[in-house]
Amino acid sequence: MATKKEKITEDDTQCSVCRTIFRNPRILPCKHTFCHECLCGVVKRHEGKSAFPCPLCRASTNTNIRITIETSERLVNQIPVDREMQSHLERRPTCLACKTENKNETATVYCMGCHEHMCAVCGETHKKYKQMRNHQLRPSEEAPSSKVRDLLQGLSRCPNHENEKLEYICQDHNQTCCSKCAFTSHRTCDKVMLLSDVINDNKTYKASIHETTEMMDEALKHVSAMLLELEGEPLRVANSEKNIDKQLSEIQLLIEDAVKNLKSNVKEAFMKAKLDIIRSSEAELRTVTAKKADIQNKEELDGVLSHGDDVQKYLYMRNQPSSYAVDAALQIEFTQKRIVLYKTPQSSSLTYYPKNEKVSKREKSLLDHVLGEIKKLVEVKQEISTNGYPHFLGF
Repeated sequence: MATKKEKITEDDTQCSVCRTIFRNPRILPCKHTFCHECLCGVVKRHEGKSAFPCPLCRASTNTNIRITIETSERLVNQIPVDREMQSHLERRPTCLACKTENKNETATVYCMGCHEHMCAVCGETHKKYKQMRNHQLRPSEEAPSSKVRDLLQGLSRCPNHENEKLEYICQDHNQTCCSKCAFTSHRTCDKVMLLSDVINDNKTYKASIHETTEMMDEALKHVSAMLLELEGEPLRVANSEKNIDKQLSEIQLLIEDAVKNLKSNVKEAFMKAKLDIIRSSEAELRTVTAKKADIQNKEELDGVLSHGDDVQKYLYMRNQPSSYAVDAALQIEFTQKRIVLYKTPQSSSLTYYPKNEKVSKREKSLLDHVLGEIKKLVEVKQEISTNGYPHFLGF
């Protein structure tokens, strides 16, 4: 029996009809799976009908045609193969001992001594032999990978005799060897011992393994953490670019706002200067107009001087302003006024010390300097030309 689950267990791989591992599994509409051969037997038992029940839940499966002995297998062939179960079974190891007899039995245990997968029957038989009683059997799911298996076999294989395992160590030569090497190459040596005895006598052996394992685990964690950091570097750089663009946009907005405020301040100062100039000009206009009224028309003076006699000239001059008033009029100066932006000289330089890759608002930053300098960049001045020499009046 098998139903759809997140993970297929060992019990799920057994057919509920024959109680063995699925062979050519077929899945019914009710999601129960059975062997192809077992379903053929179920269908045949319902000869003459156009449906058959699930052996487990009794849900009916329609065949659309009447069931006969001849059509039963063809009908089962139309039932979908359980691809998930089939894939799971194909990934399962097979018993190598049964394979030599052309049997395809699924392995359930793994011998750590022989490095072979075995079915349950062969596993039990394996334990009966004296030479293999000490072999450790593990569930097939706990078997080492092929890479580890090849490594283990290579470690225990004698380099001089391919089919022999390393079982001895010659302490005279500090060399491991198989039984054949011990007999042929080290039979005159004084200290040839079984590896198992050396391991049992070496009390620091397991401690050194534990220490090495811990060091390697620590190193692996460190390297794995570094790999994660390095793998995340491109993303961090990309995020940094986005942050920089965002900060530059913020700075641009602040600068635009500062320029906007500067324009507003300049406009306000301009209007004040304009009003002051107009008021000053109006006052000067009134003064000059009054002075002009005090002085007679120049044409009258020329007419009297050209055509009048001495008495007439005398009388005319008595009615004219004194020389003091004329001299005062001559002292009146005309000042031509216009409004300009006067650049304020700046002798100080800007120094910027980056902090955490972003503009810090709590400390004096480059942006603070820039905005401050923008505010001080220009100020409204009156440019006045007096007798051809300009000078400036601040507002």
